[in-house]
Formats: sequence, C-alpha cells, structure tokens
Amino acid sequence: MATPPSATASPSASASPVSTTATKKPQPIPWTHQETVHLIQAYQEKWYELRRGQLKASQWEEVAVTVAARCGYDYTEPSKTSTQCRHKMEKLRQRHRSVKKRLGLSFGSGWPYFDLMERLEQGPLPISARRPYQEEAAAAADDGEEVDEEDEENYRKLQSLDYILRRPTIVNRFSGAKQGYFRDSAVKRPRVAVDDDGDYGDVVDGQKGTEMVVELATEIKAFAKRLIGVENMRMEIMKETERCRLEMENKRIDMIVQSQRKIVDSIDRAFGLD
Repeated sequence: MATPPSATASPSASASPVSTTATKKPQPIPWTHQETVHLIQAYQEKWYELRRGQLKASQWEEVAVTVAARCGYDYTEPSKTSTQCRHKMEKLRQRHRSVKKRLGLSFGSGWPYFDLMERLEQGPLPISARRPYQEEAAAAADDGEEVDEEDEENYRKLQSLDYILRRPTIVNRFSGAKQGYFRDSAVKRPRVAVDDDGDYGDVVDGQKGTEMVVELATEIKAFAKRLIGVENMRMEIMKETERCRLEMENKRIDMIVQSQRKIVDSIDRAFGLD
C-alpha cells in the first residue's frame, strides 16, 4: 500500500511564497529638490574640509545627518542614508560631466543643479564674486511633487518636447538681426528642463547669458574690423598691381614703336631714300 504524503510538507511549501513577499525590498523614496540642494552644499563643505579628499563612511553619515537637519526632518520622518547620499553625489557628478561635455561653448544649462556643481568643482569663490543661488526660483521645480529617478522614458519624451519648443523656426532664426538681436537675446527666458535623475524645473539664466552675449558681440566686432583691414589691404594690392601692369604696357608699346621706327630707318638707308 502506498504511503500517504506527509502532512508537514504542505505548510512549509505554502509558507515559502509568503516569506518571499514579506522580504521584498521596498522602493526607495525619490530625492526632492530641497534634499538635493542641501546634499550638494553639505558635501561641498565636508569635501573642502578634507581638502578634496575622499569621504569615509562616518563622514558620509555626517553628510546625511546634515541634510536631514537642514531639511527640518525629525527622527520620525524618513531621511536619506549615507549610502543614498553617496550614490546621489556620484550620479550628480556624472550628470555634471555629461552636461558640460554636451554644452561646449553654449550660454547655459537648463539643469537646475548646474551652477551648484560648477561651484563644487571650481572651488569656493570670494564673497564679492559669489552670486547667490536662488533657491526660490529653482524650488518651483519641486512643487511638492517627487519624480522617480529611474523614469528614463519620461525624461526622453520631455527632453524631445522641450527641444522642439525651444528650437526657432527657419524664418525666426534670421529675422530681426538688425533690430537689436544681441540686446533681445541678453534677456533669457525661463526654460523647463529634465535631468537624468528625473528632476525638472524652471531655470532662469541671467547674468551668465548676458556676459556670454556681450563677449560674443565684442568678438564679432573685432572680427569685422580685421575683415575690413584685410579688404582694404587687398584693394591696395589690386591698385598697385594695376599700376604696375599699366607701366609695363606703356613700356612694351614704347619698345614696339622704337623697334618699328628703327626698321623704317634701316629700310630708308638701304634704299637710299634720304
């Protein structure tokens, strides 16, 4: 007779899916704009304190505590861990490098953390040369909403839409060049940009864009002066060449006339016409 299956096997088998679902890793809470700003500033302070040295685990813990304190979180509210802070800074550094490589000599970036990362990489500036970071203008990017960091598809769609909206038409690209193009271009309009981490917001490029436009206008003016100088030199060379050509032509005509006169004189002497 066949032995019936053991009764203890079914409870363990049925308990395995329950334990699997119970140990499922929770989804991380996305970074808000305020947390990201405080993270960059806290990391900058700690990094400069170490003279741009690598942070240890305990120092990353101090950065995480500083971010939570500046955001006004208490012990009951969820805050970012030291590991999350380290991973976020690595992503911000990678994004900053890619944005700088993509910009080249462009006027500015629509990424809301570009200026902060520039200050982080370039070092502290004197107080007189330091431009305050407008958190109020960039905080509109948050609006109380949190964006998933891994939402790459949404980022690509919004980036394509933003490029289409900002690209001028063929007619508008060349119209109004004589009616103060550089003056109008100096006033930068707010743009909506999306970064690789899924953060997006309104960015106002002001002083930097104005300085770049003024510098570009100065370069164009200097180039125009050099071009006029080259053109004047070319005209002088052409005049000198034409003068030399006329002199040579007159000499050639004189030589022909003299040679013909000598031939006539020789014929006269040969036939005794004198």
